[in-house]
Amino acid sequence: MMKHLLKTVSVLCLMATPTWAKNITPSEIDKIVENAMDVFHVPGAAVGVIQDGKIIHSKGYGTRSLESGGDVDDDTYFGIASNSKGFTATALAILVSDGKIKWTDRVKDHLPEFELSDPWVTDHFTIADLLSHATGLPLGSGDLMWWPDGNYPPEEIIRKMKYLKPNRDFRTTYAYNNMPFIIAGAIIPAVTGKSYEDFLNERIFTPLGMDRCTANTPMMANDENIAEPHIRLDTTLKQVKRYLTIDEVAGSMAAAGIQCSLDDLLKWEQMHLNNGAPLMDKETHATLWQINTPMTVSENNIKNGTKFRGYGLGYNISDYHGNRVVGHGGALIGMYSNLTMLPEMDFAIAIVTNQQSGAAYNTIKNEILNAVLEIKNTKTAAETFKAQEASRIKEKKRLAELTGNGRPHLTLTEYAGRYHDKIWDGIEISLNGDALYFKSDRSPTIRGKLEHFEENTFIARWDHRDHEADSYVMFNTNDNGEISGFTMKWISNRTDFSYDFNTVDAIKQ
Repeated sequence: MMKHLLKTVSVLCLMATPTWAKNITPSEIDKIVENAMDVFHVPGAAVGVIQDGKIIHSKGYGTRSLESGGDVDDDTYFGIASNSKGFTATALAILVSDGKIKWTDRVKDHLPEFELSDPWVTDHFTIADLLSHATGLPLGSGDLMWWPDGNYPPEEIIRKMKYLKPNRDFRTTYAYNNMPFIIAGAIIPAVTGKSYEDFLNERIFTPLGMDRCTANTPMMANDENIAEPHIRLDTTLKQVKRYLTIDEVAGSMAAAGIQCSLDDLLKWEQMHLNNGAPLMDKETHATLWQINTPMTVSENNIKNGTKFRGYGLGYNISDYHGNRVVGHGGALIGMYSNLTMLPEMDFAIAIVTNQQSGAAYNTIKNEILNAVLEIKNTKTAAETFKAQEASRIKEKKRLAELTGNGRPHLTLTEYAGRYHDKIWDGIEISLNGDALYFKSDRSPTIRGKLEHFEENTFIARWDHRDHEADSYVMFNTNDNGEISGFTMKWISNRTDFSYDFNTVDAIKQ
């Protein structure tokens, strides 16, 4: 680990002096945003820019909902998804600044029920480890406990962590994972006696005047100014249900559940550009933006102006043409966000959209950055969309042609029954007419017909097509040739990693 830190320090010392920034006008921002929304079929967005520490642009575009309408403005609530992680890390930093906790505190000292599969790792796992994505767990491990609609409470997630299997050594390499951030949120009530949502309201939202940002989502129930999620399924843009509903506080709140307006996100970024004031001391704030976990720098990263990448505590840190960049992205079904800050330039961008196109917010972010840094865009929005469409159509064709012989080894009745997974709990495989039907107890929308593929392997075609996450269901047999359980695996590498079917190991009851 020390070797990694020395490399990081060396890279930071070799960085070029921050580039002088050209002023960008509101009309230039409008042009960039409106073009990206048109090209990527985004119904609604809000975009803000801070330059020289001052908000120079804060504006909503398009509609909140294709079904009920309503204009987006800079007070519209959007789900910010994984940008919630920065709020959780900052809340813990406030407690560090208060002297209530240390980053090096063991998690089990605050949450005695915390247990991982390796006793040594359990004993050495610190609060900082919860925020660094170097747990040893695979990408997205355990996400079925909250995604797409599992909504396990934090205390249940903590109890089930011991069943998650690592695929690398602790504190060695980066692998993005939501579960530790949910546990990080549970540290707050354990230390303060206040709920996560109340603590954020008292120590972050109220001091910063963020009256349109909340972790207590039921208080939004009667508010009309809320963006609804949309997806582009095949070539049709449609509104979809909100999988993290606002009628209850989501178990995954500390990792992905906060709702915020653009106006408040700009206040949030200004606090960070001001080195944490007035929430904490400068020294504690700096720890959030120190690289704890180095990340791979690809040839493509270097080609596009990035020479180092890493993860701090709740934030990505990298460089862009010699400028330090701190930020994060967020993605839920139909709701994407991005926060980007260049601290040495006192510059920031905030983007929220109600369509699940990462390319849309990346295009907006990159074109604004390139405009102020006077760097030529490598691709137009239209060129990016065309390349993505070609890839999507190619994969769609492959999946459509993925059919089996319809001759399973056993009768369909022998596959039917109740199954149990230690993490995901109960699953019902029933015989529905002449086909098997899959239904998860804890994830109500993960249900659908099982189409035979080969031998004891079936393809689950989910009824909710907006998941875009069809999976292989691979049944196992015991020594007597009877079905004993099943495992699962993604069919497509385009599937969002939070559909964590790869860790399912269900046993027939």
